[in-house]
Amino acid sequence: MTYFLIGDSITLTLFVILIFAFTYYIYNLLTNNIFRRIGIPGPTPIPFLGEIFNVIRKGLYKNDMDLVKKYGKIVGIYEGTSSIILLSDPDLLRNVLIKDSYAFINRRSAEGLIGPLEHGLLSLKDDHWKNARAIVSPTFSTAKLKAMYSLMDQTSDMFNDRLLEYADKQEIFNIKEISQHFALDTIGSCLFGIETNSLQNENATLVKHLKGIFTLSLANLIIIVYFISPRLARYLYTKGYSILPKNTMDYLTELLNQILNRRRQHLERRNDFIQIMVDHEEQVKHDEQQTGTLTKTLNDKEILGQALVFLLAGYETTSTLMSFFFYVMATEPEIQEKVYQEIQQEIGDNEIKPDNINQLHYLDMVINETLRMYPPVIRFDRVASNDYRLGDYQILKGFIISVPVYPIHHDPIVWPDPEKFIPERFSSTEKAKRHPMSFLAFGDGPRNCIGMRFALLEAKIAIVKALRVVEIQCCEKTEIPIKLNKLKVLVPKQGIWLRAVRRSQ
Repeated sequence: MTYFLIGDSITLTLFVILIFAFTYYIYNLLTNNIFRRIGIPGPTPIPFLGEIFNVIRKGLYKNDMDLVKKYGKIVGIYEGTSSIILLSDPDLLRNVLIKDSYAFINRRSAEGLIGPLEHGLLSLKDDHWKNARAIVSPTFSTAKLKAMYSLMDQTSDMFNDRLLEYADKQEIFNIKEISQHFALDTIGSCLFGIETNSLQNENATLVKHLKGIFTLSLANLIIIVYFISPRLARYLYTKGYSILPKNTMDYLTELLNQILNRRRQHLERRNDFIQIMVDHEEQVKHDEQQTGTLTKTLNDKEILGQALVFLLAGYETTSTLMSFFFYVMATEPEIQEKVYQEIQQEIGDNEIKPDNINQLHYLDMVINETLRMYPPVIRFDRVASNDYRLGDYQILKGFIISVPVYPIHHDPIVWPDPEKFIPERFSSTEKAKRHPMSFLAFGDGPRNCIGMRFALLEAKIAIVKALRVVEIQCCEKTEIPIKLNKLKVLVPKQGIWLRAVRRSQ
């Protein structure tokens, strides 16, 4: 009897302690809410989770739309225990991203949790980032992109062959999956120097590993823990828990090291990112021997980090752009016909090259309207590196400015009838009327998307080749309107099912 009384007493004591701790947490949250002190409007945070609960419930893009609609263009929110300013005011965005970019040069990063990605451009900070960006930038110069064109041409031919195969068999297909395979093959060839051939072999070992990276969701426990307690998440990482699959990271690291060794031994040479990095190493060594000047190069971890960033950033975003583009082609047949007629007029049956692709102005408008309506990345961040005056508010060093791209792209004041697909919004006349910060598909400022031109070129090549030979149509499984997933990258929830018909028919 005494044992049970003691047990009940301990249980009651623990319960009282928990209630007291929870009450103290709520009191502390309400009285020390930094946004209340500085006057930035926003919702009362949900204990421990902040807006994470609503993001899981509604989806990031819907929750951002609701927050901006209710509280305005500057909103103070909590993601777990992190204080975030959701900023969509165009003038203040121009200051943060461009005019005063020196004060917001860094992005938010999950340090201690993402392995090799910590050495990538998305995570590097200050001078480390500047140095890496300067070394990597030549990869995406006009000359280098033209040199990579033949590699893109090969993968776009395989993409075309798949569409023709479906057309001849009269089979419907998920354009999202095919676009992912195309993006993976193109990035693997142009940046890693490897032939993934996922368009022809969906079950290849490398393909399985890479697809595993993109199964992440807010249901991933370590991600939830990171938002609530970054310190605890980093501790769990040391115990083997990771945001990214460890076996995949080990596989990619070993694969890249093999490629680097072959290139350094001059056993093979390609016009790709890895070769550019090896050539830079050799040039720096030569210059040091000649002049004695020390110049920074990227080590193997940093090269792997950049390669993984390009893979992660390019695979899902490029395939998302292409998927929604073809969805628009199917649901807006008049627009598809205009794109086709422009291709016939400007290129016809001639060889597709970067120069004549740049003459397809209506195609550009359609792609930009696709990116407006379905921005692949619906949030990006900047971190204040010192105290800063943001409009009427004084924010502190370390504050995170998060840019909600989806609400900006669907603002009815800037974009009348925002849910209607109107390519003419991006005519030169209409663009001149708008604030430059009203379209942020690739971010802006010095930390904008470094691979923007690469992504647009690979997408355009595949699109032009496809529309010359097939017409894209809706099928019985096409969702109208389409249902979207709840992740940070905007993707269709159930895929995008379409049909292709040969033009000759």
